[in-house]
Amino acid sequence: MPSYSRRDALKAIPALAAGLAGCATLTGRDDSLPMPTAWTADVQTPTRALRPSSGPLLVGTGSPFRDDPMVSALDPETGEERWAVTGRKGHRSPLALDDRHAYLFSKAERATAVDYETGEKSWTTGLTGVDRADPGVVQYPPVVAGDTVVFPISGTENDVVDRLLGLSREEGERRFRAELPASLAGAPAAAPAGDGSDAGVVAPVLDGTLRRFATDGSESWRVDVGPSPSSVAVAGDTVFVGSATEELLALDAATGEVRWRAPLRNTVFARPLVSDGRVYVGGADYFLYAFDAETGTRLWRDELAGPVTCGPTRVGDRLVTVVGSDILVRGHSGTVPFDPTALYVHATDGTLVDEYRLERTPDGGRVNWAVAAGDGVYVGQEWQLARLDAEVLDAE
Repeated sequence: MPSYSRRDALKAIPALAAGLAGCATLTGRDDSLPMPTAWTADVQTPTRALRPSSGPLLVGTGSPFRDDPMVSALDPETGEERWAVTGRKGHRSPLALDDRHAYLFSKAERATAVDYETGEKSWTTGLTGVDRADPGVVQYPPVVAGDTVVFPISGTENDVVDRLLGLSREEGERRFRAELPASLAGAPAAAPAGDGSDAGVVAPVLDGTLRRFATDGSESWRVDVGPSPSSVAVAGDTVFVGSATEELLALDAATGEVRWRAPLRNTVFARPLVSDGRVYVGGADYFLYAFDAETGTRLWRDELAGPVTCGPTRVGDRLVTVVGSDILVRGHSGTVPFDPTALYVHATDGTLVDEYRLERTPDGGRVNWAVAAGDGVYVGQEWQLARLDAEVLDAE
């Protein structure tokens, strides 16, 4: 079990208590987000928004209600709904995209591909052992790897067989099933084979291993990186992952060989971001870091108000990061509230551009994530999706 912050116990414990107390004291407040927005849309527990290079803004829902859309297409400029696809049961995974489809799976025991231009289902494939599992079984999005889409079926409790299920992208036919020795610790990512093709998936497992699987289900390599590795990021031929051993690691995607280790001061909850030769990562140590992606040399770090729970995400020369809020931590911890919740905007050189504290619950509920999609930044709340106004990124 990772220690979420060793920096100051007196700082962490009152923060958690304040977050729990706030759930009762802030009921009924009607407050907008503390940063300007271009539009807001009513979406129940939206999953992280995605946008293909040409097409609508796509968002799923983690709602437990069957009538809420599995996936919706919104106009990115106005937030107006273009189409929506509903399912038979609530709790769906976040989305994955390729050049034609959005992919997801749900506790209705279905994996689904939706044509995101038309909103039509291209195929649906039945799953097993998902319906009665805990809701965490659909926590992570599918992974597109070559001509295969891999579904990470893994719960937070011992009520599901943890596995990766590979299906054909075109028809949804079963390609492979790879069972895991423990739950996933974070989201997997596509990783190239030795020939440079996207023909594999790297999965972080709660037993402290990082494992690469080919699209036939065979295990290519396995590396012990320490307990509770984070979600995985891949850039070129390098895999990046945070670990509760208080390190950021870079590994060769084809062999698993560790290229470098960079020290942190605590574990990592969020997926690292790799961009323009740098890897950005936020820790449970209240810092946002930038490292040289080739050497692991630390370029800068900036102290924030809490542990990084989402991001950073990048638009232009800006980084957007969320700290605080509630986060589902794999292992024995469950959902952990962190307080305060805040959204930060940095320049890529580490200069703080702006900070927005959410000192009270805003209209639309607690902020859960912020992501860049196309040329916009979108914020997901408990009952609302918002696009941030451009001036949030342009502020000096």
